[in-house]
Amino acid sequence: MEPLSRDDPQRLGPYHVIARLGPSAGEAPATARHFIARSAAGDRTVVVTAPPEELADDVGYRERFRAEAENARLLGGGRPPLWLAPVVEISDGGAGTPWSATPFLPMLSLPAALEANGGPLPVRTVRALGAALAETLAEVHTAGFAHAGIAPSTVYLAGDGPRLLGYGVVRAAASDGEARVGLPGLEDDALPPEQAAGGRPRPLGDIFALGAVLAYAATGRRRSDADELPKDVRSAVGRCLAQDPADRPTARALLDELTRGVRVPLPPHAVRAPAGAPPTVVDGGSEGPYGGTARGAGPGSTALDSAGGISRAAGALGPGWLPGRVIVALSELSSVVLAAEIEPAEASSSAEAPLPVAAGAPVAAGVSPAGPATASHQAGAEGLGAAPAAPDRGPAPGAGNAGTEGGSPRKTLVPSLSPSRRRLLLGVAGGTAGLAVGGGATWLATAPEPPAPLTPAQRLAAHRPRHRLPGAPPTPLWRYDVTGAASTYAPLVWREAVAVITGERAVTGIDLRTGKRLWTREGLRPAGQPWVAGGDALVVPGDGLVSLEPRTGRIHWRSNDFRQDARSSFTGLLAVDGTTVWFTATVRGEGSGGANGDRVVVAYDVHEGAELWRGPLAAGFDEGHLLKEALVVMAGADRGRTGAKRAIALSRDRGEELWQRVYPGMTAEGLVTTDARRTLIAALGTTLRGFDATRDSAALWSVTAKGKDAEGRLADFGVPLVHGKTAYVADGGFALHAVEAATGEIRWQRAYGFVMKVLAAPRTPDTLVSPAGRRVLMAGDAEVDAFDAEDGSLLWRFTDAGADPGPRSRSPRRKVALTDDRVVVVGSGSVYALPLD
Repeated sequence: MEPLSRDDPQRLGPYHVIARLGPSAGEAPATARHFIARSAAGDRTVVVTAPPEELADDVGYRERFRAEAENARLLGGGRPPLWLAPVVEISDGGAGTPWSATPFLPMLSLPAALEANGGPLPVRTVRALGAALAETLAEVHTAGFAHAGIAPSTVYLAGDGPRLLGYGVVRAAASDGEARVGLPGLEDDALPPEQAAGGRPRPLGDIFALGAVLAYAATGRRRSDADELPKDVRSAVGRCLAQDPADRPTARALLDELTRGVRVPLPPHAVRAPAGAPPTVVDGGSEGPYGGTARGAGPGSTALDSAGGISRAAGALGPGWLPGRVIVALSELSSVVLAAEIEPAEASSSAEAPLPVAAGAPVAAGVSPAGPATASHQAGAEGLGAAPAAPDRGPAPGAGNAGTEGGSPRKTLVPSLSPSRRRLLLGVAGGTAGLAVGGGATWLATAPEPPAPLTPAQRLAAHRPRHRLPGAPPTPLWRYDVTGAASTYAPLVWREAVAVITGERAVTGIDLRTGKRLWTREGLRPAGQPWVAGGDALVVPGDGLVSLEPRTGRIHWRSNDFRQDARSSFTGLLAVDGTTVWFTATVRGEGSGGANGDRVVVAYDVHEGAELWRGPLAAGFDEGHLLKEALVVMAGADRGRTGAKRAIALSRDRGEELWQRVYPGMTAEGLVTTDARRTLIAALGTTLRGFDATRDSAALWSVTAKGKDAEGRLADFGVPLVHGKTAYVADGGFALHAVEAATGEIRWQRAYGFVMKVLAAPRTPDTLVSPAGRRVLMAGDAEVDAFDAEDGSLLWRFTDAGADPGPRSRSPRRKVALTDDRVVVVGSGSVYALPLD
């Protein structure tokens, strides 16, 4: 997906152009320009195809383009051939830019898919792609047509299979008998030799072009040799590339070869018993939509042969047919388009914008009314008094401002993208691929205020209740780009007014409402997650303990007692309650040389800036949990019980040891939390267990994970979090669990088939809960997902453009803080504020 260039139209027919679909430049010229566009009411999104820029003013090409678009619409009438992107609307025969429209589906051009994948596609993907396209060509050829437009730039990959665009581009480029090599709008490496010399496009030419497409997909190189192809497809693809058309397979023969060994399960009712004599083309109702015998007409035919039946390529297009990185790229495209809005912008020329016509005014002579598709689209608005729009007309050569009023030029408002959105689209095009097909995910920032509706249809749409698709991403309220190193710790939100971002050397305060930076405090060298004490003090551990005023960043006080080079140095936070904080420190004696000092636990009053007490603490105890009467400090393996966690309870006010416990079955690797009463909840691999903190006893209850990893095994639990009486926890298979903390009773479990699990990310998502307990969030290496805490239903999914969710990703985990109405997400280089609902 690319931002619009200066020469791109802002409007084509009744559609407002959002962005380009596919790269604007590459190894070969694109056969056409494909745009993502949306209707004025925002309820229809389409892919609009227009001629290449070099041919936009060629009158002969425009006529051939319109003729091929009309043929494509006829071919798709009724039931279009499988995997062929249907043309549902075309421009009229005016002087403007010709175009055709296809319903939008999140899809990537083949070159873009290879770029997202980082190289050639897997053999399984190539076979599935070839099978689906061969199946499409078999239908097209049976109907008596030749596609004459197959090339890498016209083959698109969607989540459920490929889509073939570009119908008739070879015929549109030049008339038969004219050499076609080197012409704009054609990819020579996919051009059959007989067509390159000027021959009429025929079905076996489509097979050559398909072979070139599959060779490119399998090797990443154009004009690759047969010996460079993977063994599994070398024979089939090599025969497609034969110079003599007679040596090439038919589409059905190629389909048979590519689907050999692939089975499609049929339901019991799919096979029909013979019924009478075999029908012929003279029998009523046996003729297909393009002439010839309709499929499914013979005795003993199956659903594989019936119109609308099961595709023979469907078995090859099952789960996993696309590599994970391509799925992520599709997902980002999906969410960017979901989030895109039509915004008002002034244009000095109305070259691509129709002029408004007063209600009931006659259409000027020589101007034909809108086509059927446009008229039907506007019918709802016109019935409520909306003015019908004049048809889209391109500018006459040398035309300036087409719109005039009283003989003087006037400006016309046309929907477009704001500068901020254009920059973000550019970031998407130049960055990594993002998220979700069929479940949607990700971001796109928008203008601070929603655009004012321009037309009656838009005003109607603004007042019409809209239902969000489950998983559709929220539009960020603002975005703040972090300079220098990315945030080291999770953001912290103070009083729903300031978002505090902590890096390696500095702390920054951001206005939660506007996203503007309020202050930056350099040189603190943070050594841990900051915390808020007593509601008004932001405490940053690092070069001592530093208390900041959250609104201004002004230093309240600084304690030098716990600097990194002091006798007692801060090593880790254990717990916070009000103005009291408990942390671990290392005490260096005079003879230790600052190497292996003693460890202590310290209770500190932040409001007074004074130490309350300290006590010795054995090495390895670095995990703290607050119970009602005690601070429980936990360590790893206990010498007496290999692999078990050991716990020491200290009185909160004096630090006296109350008891020690070892919990049978709680391993050192377990991720533990507490309900702040007496229950400890431990995530132990694929099992979640509850323990009575005051007793040396086995688990009170146990719950098993529900999600599965990429290999189909149960996934490990992440860190549980308790809100009220409920423990929430996610597992590595992107399943979310809500469990009663004291009893282990399952409130609900939801497993979502998110695309990210195929990437086998090594870390399970973190879990967060809003202060009021209404919303639950999962934060992973590439995405943040929001759920309703009442039943676990998915609300939205989000990922930022810098996310790199691969198994070897170096980008930091998405770090999150939230209030009851806002979520702050810190990615690899930016901070986003999202509406929680």
